[in-house]
Amino acid sequence: MELFLQVSPTHKAWTRPVPTEPKRTRHYLREGTPPARSLTEIAATWPPDQWKNCTWKAADGQTRKTRLAWGEVYLQHRLREGDADLEKAWLVVDWPSEEVEAYHYALAHFHRPPRRVHCLKLSRSRWQVEQSFQRSKDDLGLDHFEGRTWREFHHHLVLSALAYLFILTRYVRTQKNFWCDVGTGSAPDPALAGESDRLLQLLRHEV
Repeated sequence: MELFLQVSPTHKAWTRPVPTEPKRTRHYLREGTPPARSLTEIAATWPPDQWKNCTWKAADGQTRKTRLAWGEVYLQHRLREGDADLEKAWLVVDWPSEEVEAYHYALAHFHRPPRRVHCLKLSRSRWQVEQSFQRSKDDLGLDHFEGRTWREFHHHLVLSALAYLFILTRYVRTQKNFWCDVGTGSAPDPALAGESDRLLQLLRHEV
């Protein structure tokens, strides 16, 4: 599963693996290891050619632009949990050239090395996510759940998401030059696929 999470620029990390050693029940950095740096400090060291110019058309029809850059980092939080290995992730920074501060910093896990288009889509997709939840609550009953178990809630959430997907697809099909492309770059999730098949089998008998 891919992960793209906006984080505070004060998070600490290294740009290369650092050695650790066990002491009692936990692992610690070896003596002489350079201290971790904040994500802001790491991004400041990236050369100009690491930043990629990007443009997109916003919902209001205006063309917007920003810069994206990414690099591998090694996070220190697992040391506090006693692990020997540091977590490796991609640091993705969205920073318009005319702004004094970055739009945001994100830590990501990808199935393959980052691409500009994919990073831009993830970085600027918050509006669509908020709209999805708002419309699902206002129009599709997402906030009317009255069950008692996680299983019931997951069923309710999946059915609300399917209803939203159906309505959204019906709407965009009315738009000129629409072509529905769900993509082929993401590996299937066996648990999600199995649950979806089971729900569809139940719906077949109920509808």
